[in-house]
Amino acid sequence: MFEVVLSDSETQVIRGANGYAQEGPLTTFFSSPRSRAQIDSRSERLGSFRTADIRRIVRRELEEVGLRAVPDDADGGYGHYVFGGGS
Repeated sequence: MFEVVLSDSETQVIRGANGYAQEGPLTTFFSSPRSRAQIDSRSERLGSFRTADIRRIVRRELEEVGLRAVPDDADGGYGHYVFGGGS
């Protein structure tokens, strides 16, 4: 997942992307079935932005967006989890 901050301070999140590359005047984000940053013929384009409009690109892990597993105490917390936000 990548977070893209544009020149107008708008932030876009590209979920499922594991790599990006400049293609002419655009920066394009890709998803690869091999779950790595390498872009090959099986990679799928997820979105593109004008490179001149990009201020910053930050790679984020899923845990950083606030999801975490929390025991639900249905049976002492063993084997059951609910997903909730928070820290």
